[in-house]
Amino acid sequence: MNGELRAYVKGELERYRLAVEDYILGTSEERAAGVPRELFESMEYSLRAGGKRLRPALCLAAAKRAGVEEEKAMPMALGLEMLHTATLIHDDLPCMDDDDMRRGKPSNHAKFGETLALLAGDALFVQSLEFPMAKLKGIAPANVLRAMHIFARAIGPSGVCGGQVLDIDAAKAKDEPDYVRRIAKLKTGALIQAAVLTGTALGGADDAALSKYADYAAHLGSAFQIVDDILDVTSTAEELGKTPGKDERDGKVTHVTVYGLERAREMAAQESEAAKAALAGILPEDDFLALLPEYLVHRTK
Repeated sequence: MNGELRAYVKGELERYRLAVEDYILGTSEERAAGVPRELFESMEYSLRAGGKRLRPALCLAAAKRAGVEEEKAMPMALGLEMLHTATLIHDDLPCMDDDDMRRGKPSNHAKFGETLALLAGDALFVQSLEFPMAKLKGIAPANVLRAMHIFARAIGPSGVCGGQVLDIDAAKAKDEPDYVRRIAKLKTGALIQAAVLTGTALGGADDAALSKYADYAAHLGSAFQIVDDILDVTSTAEELGKTPGKDERDGKVTHVTVYGLERAREMAAQESEAAKAALAGILPEDDFLALLPEYLVHRTK
């Protein structure tokens, strides 16, 4: 990817990030209504902790290409970020990954205690469904229903929650060579795929288009997780915003521990190419979504 295209993708990601940050701030008072102060403080602490905002960006970009204005799709995008934030809060808990740092700041439980962190994650899980259903306006009800069904399925037992269970049962990896791929498909890939598909569904895309976008997002999610595993062993705490090398120390199954560093890099590149190829005939090669896989494979944090 040449410098001009890389700058374009970086600029679009930053534009989406700022738009989502503004929306989080702009809806804070509304989302806090009726919520105990200490609970909302814990929820909002993690929701405002920063990050790439990749999942809402994917939703907004896909919605735009399906004919939905960014403003109308924003509640869905925020729902995705709420859910992602909830998974991070729970993932950091002592009973899960037991990490005291997230995005360069104390993890939620390190700041607010385990009980409130658990409840903040639960609350964000529920609000991630409630908020889009209440705020998605000017979109055909059938499209909203389809998008919400895609989202709900992705975060349930056959999606994110199922992936978390696989992630804590590393012993099974000895008997299943592709176990780490199954973890990535559910724990990371399911929500990335939902981000793309919810945006596309809001625009009423047909089954053929949804199938191609699903293929794109599956490969994108795989590439993203492989790079995450690589960065865990090659980056510093300052670069990652969390504890590096922790997966290996905890005996976690990752693409690096299973396949080795160089093979993992090859796999990330292959998944990136497959993601781009999935959009052939739908989007031009220089479209933001088509360029994004290669850009993300070369990220450093």
